Amino acid sequence: MTQTRAWPTARLAAALALGAGALPAAAQQAGQQAGPPIRDVRYDAGSAISPSSATATVSAATVPQAMDRLDRDAATVDVSLGAIYGEGTFGTGSTTTIWSSALGARVRLDDLTLSASLPWMRIRSRSTVFTGIDATPVLVAPNTAAVKRTADGIGDLTLGAAYTIAPAGSPVEIELSGRAKLATATRRSGLSSGENDYAVGADASLPLGAVTPFVSLTYRFLGDTALYELRDGPAASAGASFALGSDAYLLTSYHYARAATRLVEDAHELFAGASTRLAGTPLRLTGFTTAGLSHGAASVSAGLALSVGLRPGRGRE
Repeated sequence: MTQTRAWPTARLAAALALGAGALPAAAQQAGQQAGPPIRDVRYDAGSAISPSSATATVSAATVPQAMDRLDRDAATVDVSLGAIYGEGTFGTGSTTTIWSSALGARVRLDDLTLSASLPWMRIRSRSTVFTGIDATPVLVAPNTAAVKRTADGIGDLTLGAAYTIAPAGSPVEIELSGRAKLATATRRSGLSSGENDYAVGADASLPLGAVTPFVSLTYRFLGDTALYELRDGPAASAGASFALGSDAYLLTSYHYARAATRLVEDAHELFAGASTRLAGTPLRLTGFTTAGLSHGAASVSAGLALSVGLRPGRGRE
């Protein structure tokens, strides 16, 4: 009898991660409903937070996507649309505001997942802020302008790949990932560093009843600009997901991300979110909020995302 897996942990070293936007690791569901176990079933969700930047702000592109039951032998496609708002002073005398919405898509086949996300962003600030992996803003330098400037438009495209390792007979699941942010935004938009960024990460989860604790670690490589030498460095997360029946869960976690330059502080942040399937529909609604614990993170951010899971040849799940 094969092990039944379910309640995903949001991979955060990341993202939602890996320091780079995360795809979730699936964890074994505890408290399964009565009846015979479902063979090779996985619940899947996009990561909820992406502490891949100096601000560690939640990324609209990595909000939990469809958590439907997916046959591991079948190809699946998840599509999501999310939006967030965040703000903070980041240790300066003025407030930076960040609006972001992103369209994301994932294709999963067996243990391999490929993903892509493209954001639209609006950043109003006196500081220098660039789009990072999965649209997470990278704070580079404070107070670089006398007055607030507004940068808006289509941000940089992020591509990702992840591979899940779930040994038979072991409750621990590990996911290895790599992500690349490609400098596709126009220089005139003011959103992009004009350089590519990369990240590699790993996360592990261990189901304990209805609770699944997880840890995540990512290392990111940031492309230097003509004016700034950006620091490569780690991001890490730790937290737990809590199953609420078969179609909903809560998530809470702590995140750390190394600052992109020595001009700003490292980011420390708390995250909380909830996700549920909308009754009678193939749609899943996710809401989340963060609270910054340092000047390197946004003081507060919040967002919503809507996602749907598709299975080619069978329609919406």
